[in-house]
Amino acid sequence: MAEIIKSAIIGETVTQIFSGITNRKDDDKSDEAIGGSGLERLEMAHIKMEAALEMSNKWQITDVSLIHWRKKLKCAAQDCNDAARRCWELSLEEDEAEQVLSKSSFATRVAHAAKAFVSSFIGCEGDHCSRSIAAAVQRFERFADGATEFIQCVQLGGTPRQPLFDPLIRHIFKGKTLWYMVMHPGGQYQYFGIRPMAFEERGLEAMLSFIYEHFKVPKNSFRLGFMLRLSESIDIFGTTVKCLRLVTPHFKSTADAVIKGIIQLPTQDF
Repeated sequence: MAEIIKSAIIGETVTQIFSGITNRKDDDKSDEAIGGSGLERLEMAHIKMEAALEMSNKWQITDVSLIHWRKKLKCAAQDCNDAARRCWELSLEEDEAEQVLSKSSFATRVAHAAKAFVSSFIGCEGDHCSRSIAAAVQRFERFADGATEFIQCVQLGGTPRQPLFDPLIRHIFKGKTLWYMVMHPGGQYQYFGIRPMAFEERGLEAMLSFIYEHFKVPKNSFRLGFMLRLSESIDIFGTTVKCLRLVTPHFKSTADAVIKGIIQLPTQDF
C-alpha cells in the first residue's frame, strides 16, 4: 500500500512539473511561478540531498531522531530523482511525438490541434496550475534546504567515523597505478592492475584489469576489465569478488578463475 501511495505521489508530481515545462513557451506566468525550469530545480535539489547523505556517511549516528531524519531525507532524495527522471523521459517522448506529428498529414495535424484545444479547457488553468507546479518543486527544495541543518545536527550529535585507509587505498588516492604480474610454470601468465581515474562529475574511480594467458591452451586465456567507484573505506578486492559472484552462469567458470586469482594475490606487496 505504501509503495502504491508513493508511486501515485511521484506520478502527480511529474504530471504537474511536466505540464509546466511543456507549456512554459506559451505561458509566462507558469515560468514566473516556478522560478525557472522545474526539471533543473529538481536536479539541483537532488544533488543537495545526495551530497548531505554522502557526507553523513562519514559520521557514526546513534541518535534516533537523526536516524529517522536521515531515512526521510534518503526517501525524499529517491523520490526527487524518480520525478526528475520521469520528467526527462516524458520530455523526450514529447519531442519524439512532435517530430512524428510534423511529418504527419494535414488532417492528422488538425485533429491533434483540436484535441489540444479541448484539453486546454479540462486541464489546470492559470494561477492554479502555476501554484501546483511551484508546490511540487518546492516540496523537494524544502528537503534540500533542510539538508544543511541536518548535517549541522549530525556534526553536533554524531561521532566521526575512523577512516579505514589501508595502504592500497592510500596509494590509489595519490594517483599511483598498481599492478602485479607473474609467469607460472607451464606457460601461464597472470596480470592484475588498478589504475585510478578522476572524473569531475563522478569523482575518483579505478579501472581494474585482470589478464590470464595460457600459451599452451590459448582457448583458456581471457581478459577482464571493469570500473569501480572509490571511497576512503572501500574494500577493493572484497567488492570485486562480490561483483564477480553476480555474473550469469555462462561466465561463472571465468569469474571463479578470476576470484581464485584475486584471493591468491600477495596484497601486502602493493
